[in-house]
Amino acid sequence: MNALLRLLAVGRAAASVRSQAKLALLRTAIGALLAILVAVGMSFLVAAGYMLLRRDFTGPEAAGIVGGSFLLLALIVAIAGQIVLRRQMRQPVAPAIDPTAATMAAVGPLISTIGSVSPAVLAAAVAGFIYGLRGKK
Repeated sequence: MNALLRLLAVGRAAASVRSQAKLALLRTAIGALLAILVAVGMSFLVAAGYMLLRRDFTGPEAAGIVGGSFLLLALIVAIAGQIVLRRQMRQPVAPAIDPTAATMAAVGPLISTIGSVSPAVLAAAVAGFIYGLRGKK
């Protein structure tokens, strides 16, 4: 019986991994498509800005303004990225906690305490908890 349950658990885990892989692939494909669409949209905005600048400036001046604007934007993004990365590196990494072990450590003493409490007291505590939840609207 235990072997059958283990086999079912392994099958579920493998199905979960496959579904997570499919989800990751779908996210990647959607992200790539969005990146292409953003690049095309930005290209047209740059072209429109260049045409607008061509009204008041010569061709080389307009190209210099557009190029300089993008270099300034790249500099701002690079500085903001460095600030974010430094803040991320300063934060201590929390140790990985097993949720099952944490839950059992918290619930274990509660279960042993509930075993020694009379059913009437337990029912009164549950009723009080439910009444308290209903009162907070």
